[in-house]
Amino acid sequence: MLIAMINNQLVNAAEFKGQKNLANRLVCPGCRQTVIFKRGKYRIPHFSHKSNRICGSFSENESQAHLQGKLTFQRQLRAMATEAVLEYYLPTIEQRADVYLPSPKLILEYQCSPISFAELSRRTANYQSLGIDVVWVLGDHHLNAAKRLDGVAKFARFSTQLGFYIIFYSAKNQQFRIDFQIREVAGKLTSHMRLFKTLAELKRFIDHPPSALQQYSVRATNSAILHQLNRIQRSIVLKNPTYLDMVTRCYQRRKVFVGCPLICHGKEGEGWPIFRRTALCWRVWIVLQLFTSSNREISNQELNQVFKQSVQLFGQQFAQVDDYVRFFQMAFTSFIFSLRAGGYLRHTVAGVQIIKQPVWFADYDEKRQYIMTAKPEVC
Repeated sequence: MLIAMINNQLVNAAEFKGQKNLANRLVCPGCRQTVIFKRGKYRIPHFSHKSNRICGSFSENESQAHLQGKLTFQRQLRAMATEAVLEYYLPTIEQRADVYLPSPKLILEYQCSPISFAELSRRTANYQSLGIDVVWVLGDHHLNAAKRLDGVAKFARFSTQLGFYIIFYSAKNQQFRIDFQIREVAGKLTSHMRLFKTLAELKRFIDHPPSALQQYSVRATNSAILHQLNRIQRSIVLKNPTYLDMVTRCYQRRKVFVGCPLICHGKEGEGWPIFRRTALCWRVWIVLQLFTSSNREISNQELNQVFKQSVQLFGQQFAQVDDYVRFFQMAFTSFIFSLRAGGYLRHTVAGVQIIKQPVWFADYDEKRQYIMTAKPEVC
């Protein structure tokens, strides 16, 4: 293995000089048994258990990557004149932080192995209860986290300029990465990515994003919408349960889910990754609630009830983003204004009034043909 400990401090084999006065105090970080330092003409410097025992805690490469990553964070933080303590224990919550920065009370957790949403949320909440912020930095195992809703829900943070973002450190490539402006476009998660050699470079980017970031925008083309509809249609034909409840809801109102009005695809076909499935399902549900009853007047109280119910049905909770409901509120307000701009409803003092019904297509083929030939502007 490449990492050992001396007096509860991690030591990298590549940096250990084989000091005789320290050699007899080397122990394994996992089992705390004695290890010895080895190096030779044809072997890289490493530590080995003196008793040749099998250590279950640090026998896998990922554990070594985790330890190397923490050492890298500490070394680079010190180069930034920032105090960094490894394996900092917090007795009141019985948790051991990977890297603790006393000022400004920040913890870096380097997550190389799988972790559940519940466990990550618990540990994050415990740190925050002590007034300590925590940033989860993901290892090589999680490099596709920004492409999955569950990964975004667990690991994403949010800032006004970067939007939803996730931070990575590849021990294999020895570089930092940030996936930012994570958005849903036509049912798929998209993001932009930057690579950095050092933690200092990454911090500068997060603290002061270049103004050019404002130009990043992804618009859903008709082709992307058709691909989304095709995926949904195949899922329905294969009786995949993903869209079963929405298909059933539409059927009960004598509608076809894939034939939903074009406005359900969003103003630009994109949105925040705040929905448990897709923004399309959420918008279709709202249209069904507003336009398939005989009521032409919808009060503000009724609108608020529709909003609250939509959050319960479609809301995606986050482990590191507080008050995610505010994003739902903004998305709901934006969609209502899109419906007004499309001439489907108008605002009144008491709420909204239905003006006309959005057009539903009879089936997938009719909608596909319309999009391919008429080339409508999705709005």
